[in-house]
Amino acid sequence: MQITDHSSHQSAVLLASELAGRQFGAVSRRQLLAEGISTARIRSWLRSGRLHRRHPGVYAWGRADLGTEGELAAQLLLAGPDAALASLTALWWLNLLHRRPRPSLVASPHRCAPRRDVRVMYVPNLTRRFHRGLPVVPLCEALLAATAELACDSLRLVLARAEFERLLDRREIETVIGSGRPGTAALRAAVDSHLPALARCANGFERDFVLLCERCSVPIPEPNVRIGRYRPDMLWRGAMLIVELDGRGAHSTPAQLGADHRRQVELERRGFTVIRFTREQLTGDPAGVVAELRRRLDRTR
Repeated sequence: MQITDHSSHQSAVLLASELAGRQFGAVSRRQLLAEGISTARIRSWLRSGRLHRRHPGVYAWGRADLGTEGELAAQLLLAGPDAALASLTALWWLNLLHRRPRPSLVASPHRCAPRRDVRVMYVPNLTRRFHRGLPVVPLCEALLAATAELACDSLRLVLARAEFERLLDRREIETVIGSGRPGTAALRAAVDSHLPALARCANGFERDFVLLCERCSVPIPEPNVRIGRYRPDMLWRGAMLIVELDGRGAHSTPAQLGADHRRQVELERRGFTVIRFTREQLTGDPAGVVAELRRRLDRTR
């Protein structure tokens, strides 16, 4: 029975508010109708500003600004029941990619016309899991779809982060790789060259350094491992060798240089050899960086 009489106005508002509250402020026309809220009341709420159109048949409740979670929830509602964040968007929502992809990528068992800010992929038999309140496709499915967008080293970084966060199920990923679906060869190549140290790198400079070590067959260091009150950038524990990577602008002021000096003194007091490389050395003279690393590491063999 529809809720239409004046005395039930507060009940309708409460129903809609609770529904939107579970969806980060987003709600769909289909959901409101299913709760018994009439088309006339929905139109009235739109006129009064209680509802704000975000997509065809999808609204923001109470105010137009939804925030990130609400935006994603609205995009999922646009894609229909049982939709899920997919591909790069799923990886980003799982904190395995640090840059939000545009447009958002959503999988749905329903066909949906594309929109400027969301791309809906039709997946008839869709499996969903929930993360931070929103449905996502299984990690392996997101990885497989992302092979069309990510280079091998980027896939390896995502795999390393997934393993570090204990999200990676090796048996599940082997099943997906063995399916023969598009993207399996690229995913297999990333899995076969898995490099866990990438997950501990704090920035692109550190990742480039680790990848240089890999390419040149230098033993892979441990990034950002705590030693006392410090976390040196790169550590070869057996060789008692530390590399500090001096990025642009982060090691130039008197305060920064003083902190670097105190850090180096403390690490050397603990018996470590500390050497430093700049971004310019890594990009301009990688052979020189590798030669210096080998020289230092060979001393301990």
